[in-house]
Amino acid sequence: MEEVTELDHASNAVMDLIDAGRLDEAEHAAKELLVRYPDLLDGHDRLGMIYEARGLQREAADSYRKVVDIMRAHPGDHDPEMEQHYLEMIINLDPPPN
Repeated sequence: MEEVTELDHASNAVMDLIDAGRLDEAEHAAKELLVRYPDLLDGHDRLGMIYEARGLQREAADSYRKVVDIMRAHPGDHDPEMEQHYLEMIINLDPPPN
């Protein structure tokens, strides 16, 4: 059984706030994740989720781009399918100009 870490608790708490519609609190908590864990993708991922919930598609895509950057900086830490998932979300949220 995997150990649940402090990061897991903090990251999941942000998701709970998003689910409850408490987006201001969620944003504050997500930014705290970025301060505490700057080299991990959780804070950027959660901010992307918050921006999506607010209808801020470009901002969400920018957050997910940072997730992809972190994945590419640490290729052995993540499944390639995960990166592809984020790349697809980015294109759907912020399609390139024609």
